[in-house]
Amino acid sequence: MSSQFVRASQEEYDSRVVTYKDVPVVNLSPDAAVHIVAAKNATLSFATVAPNANTKIHSHPAEQLMIVVKGELDAVVDGKLYRVKAGDVVKIPGGMEHAANTLERECQLIEVFAPARKDFEEKLQQAIAAQK
Repeated sequence: MSSQFVRASQEEYDSRVVTYKDVPVVNLSPDAAVHIVAAKNATLSFATVAPNANTKIHSHPAEQLMIVVKGELDAVVDGKLYRVKAGDVVKIPGGMEHAANTLERECQLIEVFAPARKDFEEKLQQAIAAQK
C-alpha cells in the first residue's frame, strides 16, 4: 500500500508530525508537568503528575478526555469520586466541575480537549519563548 503514495517532504512532515517529548515542558502546577500539542480544534496534553497531588475543583468550556497511561488516581466529576487506573478513560463534559487526586505513585495521563484550549496554547508559547 505504501508504494502508491508519495513520501511527504521534510517540510510537510514537520508541519504534521510532532514528537511530544521534543515540545517544551509546561508546569501547570508544582505537581504537574505537561507537553502540549496544539491543533486547530483540539489540544492534546501529555501530563506527568507527582504522587499525592491534588487539583482544585474547576471547570472549563472544553470537553475533556483523560486517559490514564500509568498509575491510578481518584477523579472527581460532578461531585462523584471515580478510582481510575492505567487504561481507563474519564469523559468530562465541557463546563462540568472536576478534579483529580493522584495516589502514592506518579501518574501519566494523556488529555484531549475540544475545542482547543487557548490558555494551554498561550502557556506553550511562553515555554517556547523562554527557551530562546
